[in-house]
Amino acid sequence: MLKEERQALILNKLHASGKVVVSQLAVELNVSEDTIRRDLLDLDQKGQVKRVFGGALPLEQPVINYFDRETTEVELKQRLAEKALGFLEQDQLVAIDGSSTNLQLAKNIPSTLRLTVLTNSYSIAHALSMKEQVNVILLGGRLLKESLMSVGEVAAAQADLYHPDLCFVGVYAIHPEYGMTIPYPDEVSLKRRLIENSNRVISLVSPIKLNTVSRYRVCGIEAFTTLVTENVPEEIAGSYRNRGLDVF
Repeated sequence: MLKEERQALILNKLHASGKVVVSQLAVELNVSEDTIRRDLLDLDQKGQVKRVFGGALPLEQPVINYFDRETTEVELKQRLAEKALGFLEQDQLVAIDGSSTNLQLAKNIPSTLRLTVLTNSYSIAHALSMKEQVNVILLGGRLLKESLMSVGEVAAAQADLYHPDLCFVGVYAIHPEYGMTIPYPDEVSLKRRLIENSNRVISLVSPIKLNTVSRYRVCGIEAFTTLVTENVPEEIAGSYRNRGLDVF
């Protein structure tokens, strides 16, 4: 088998199962573990996998500018938002972390639903300002101009004043073993604080973000209670259910 063929098989297995293990690949492909390690090193250097001890994980999808994300996969985000509306009840305190998918959730909240919403997103705050029954608490802090979101320790300290019933947290990459990771260190402290302080943590996740990893760890998978997604193979959905999460 040519190296290119072997590496293509490795990538196919990686994206199907969410990880690959050196010892298992060596047996399945009938080559030495050193050969597999060299393949994974090569794929890592090409930016196609993330090497970890004993194997490799898929990389997150390339990060797209926030305002471009608002116009991509809009129908999928609307479907996820509609599914998530069922978790909302009258008079809840709900944290909605800044993300393009969560913006669709905010836009779809019924005008008759009484809520207090805590958010770091100016776009989400603006969408909710049109709804008479929704009170909005906008967290301050350092403004990320490219996404119109407040981040940093000031925003995190303000979030500590609240204990939301629900938190809808935006996800870049999530994995059953490695938890939630993100590409920007500035967002870690606020996301972590919102998650820790909330009674229930829900994420609306595009299937392409499942079983991927990024640079900075926010929390373990056990911090989540629910994932809202669609068209996910049962093997992948089961890997999250086995960790105690509800997957819809």
